[in-house]
Amino acid sequence: DCERCKRAFSSVQASNLTFLQQVIAGDSWGKVSLPIIEQEPATAILLFAVLITVNLGLLNLILTVIVDVAHSAREEDELRKIAEKSREF
Repeated sequence: DCERCKRAFSSVQASNLTFLQQVIAGDSWGKVSLPIIEQEPATAILLFAVLITVNLGLLNLILTVIVDVAHSAREEDELRKIAEKSREF
């Protein structure tokens, strides 16, 4: 069924590239992963666990940036308010 499956895991380098393509980039999920899951259903656990871990990790990074920017903005706002109050006195 899968023309790339024979090449996809022919070496360690090809396996890593395939794994990166499937899980991180999300490219061609059905072309390689589904035939593997159909042949060996237990691999679905590993593939989905890695997919969820990578997605949650990326979501965590994005959320970290948002929180950091909000924290910096709050600190700047507090400093500005302190400077304004000190000018009033």
